Amino acid sequence: MSPEEQEHMDPEWISGTFTIHGQCENPECQQVVHGTGDYSVGVSQKSWVEDDEYYSVYYTITHLHPPILMMAAPKAATDEVKHAIARASRVLFVDPGLAATALRATVEVFLTSQDIASTGANGAFRSAHDRIREWGDADSARPQLADLFFAVKWLGNAGTHEVSDLTAIQVLDGARVLDEAFHRLFTAPDIDAHAKALNTGKGPTANP
Repeated sequence: MSPEEQEHMDPEWISGTFTIHGQCENPECQQVVHGTGDYSVGVSQKSWVEDDEYYSVYYTITHLHPPILMMAAPKAATDEVKHAIARASRVLFVDPGLAATALRATVEVFLTSQDIASTGANGAFRSAHDRIREWGDADSARPQLADLFFAVKWLGNAGTHEVSDLTAIQVLDGARVLDEAFHRLFTAPDIDAHAKALNTGKGPTANP
């Protein structure tokens, strides 16, 4: 590019792609991650001086491999539920709307594992709303958990719209809600049982 062209160049014309190569710092993990994304230059701050602007480079991740799970998969969950969480995580940056839809599907996979039928007597697929309501009504302790599942369902519905403007952050917020539901279902009972065992034995081992 000639000096004359550089003089008239707008910084916001600058854009491109970048790659990521990283490794987890946790010595028990050390997972290697590779990724790609897009970058562009934009105005980050306007100066008090007339016509003086400051620019920054903005990076947007579009793909990570292996994908970083958007929520922890409970150890007690079925393999199908764990696979559904991984599936939603794979498309989080590529298509947040699709990730939200996959997150809703994770709820449906869980319901199937709880013997909540996915089809009716006529063979037609049942709505996620009806299935969540049936699961919630089956136990007096479940309505609050069902509300968490409904929230994920509504997020997933937004992701399926023809024009979805969901962001990765919004999908992660939905994953946080589902993570809380699974924590109450799977993790909390195990912690309560462990605490009860410790209390019964007065610690890790009973004192003589």
